[in-house]
Amino acid sequence: MVTEAMSQVSENMTARTRELQSFLDLTRQAIQARAVPGSPAARATARIFDALAEPVAQTYPAGGVARLPVCESIEPALANARRQTPSLAQLGDALAAIEPKLGWRRRPGAEALGPAFAEGHANAYVVGPDGIERRDDVLVGISLMAPRLQYPDHNHPPEEVYVTLSAGSWRQGAGAWSEPGPGGIVYNPPDVVHAMLSGEQPLLAIWCLWCGRG
Repeated sequence: MVTEAMSQVSENMTARTRELQSFLDLTRQAIQARAVPGSPAARATARIFDALAEPVAQTYPAGGVARLPVCESIEPALANARRQTPSLAQLGDALAAIEPKLGWRRRPGAEALGPAFAEGHANAYVVGPDGIERRDDVLVGISLMAPRLQYPDHNHPPEEVYVTLSAGSWRQGAGAWSEPGPGGIVYNPPDVVHAMLSGEQPLLAIWCLWCGRG
């Protein structure tokens, strides 16, 4: 009986909530709907979500559930996403369901980039070191920016796939700005310098990074 009870506790610790699983499933579907089969974006998506097929223990963010003033922009951004396509509306609803469990944070060093950027953006892990599901092989998170802001040039070793829930522009290196549009995707190869730019509406996007091997 003791062994059976311990097994049940272990199973409950690693079982995902229906809301989190729905968000991850719909994020994968949104990327797969736009990624060219066999492309780097498609291969990265397969690696990320194949790894996520094995859940790990869920907890609230280590730094605590938190909201910043810019998070007031989430509702209008989600309302706009719901007006696009049924599939994007579903993804927006799934994000809304898990958003109260997220720990929103500013980018480290944001204050050095001026008060408009520091106060006008927020990021949150859904899966990752400070996410609902803590793990280090995959990162899934959300970026939010107030209108008319640029997220600074940055880069990181893991490759990355964005799915956009709003209008906005992306740039790689010294290239031109491009607009994937609501429901579009952006693939960033490992270490490429990239940036984001919001327009007249808040920018809301989901990012997925593959940090494992292979």
